[in-house]
Amino acid sequence: MFIIFNHGDSLIIDFMVDKKQKQRIAISLDAETVKNVSSIASQNDVSIARVVRYAVDKFLKEWKEGRQVQLFLLLGKKKGG
Repeated sequence: MFIIFNHGDSLIIDFMVDKKQKQRIAISLDAETVKNVSSIASQNDVSIARVVRYAVDKFLKEWKEGRQVQLFLLLGKKKGG
């Protein structure tokens, strides 16, 4: 099950496939990313959540195989540490 919230310029996808094995998460995407993901979902007749899960699964598989060796993320210092 998934729930999609439109929040300003962002789309928040909240999904839970199986309460016993999966965790519910919420993500925010900028408007351009939402447009692109929505287009991919529409072209393939699948849900936005399905496209996001596919992308995450593909990234994790590549990470485990050593094909994704570095994340280029701008990360701020965590609060309290």
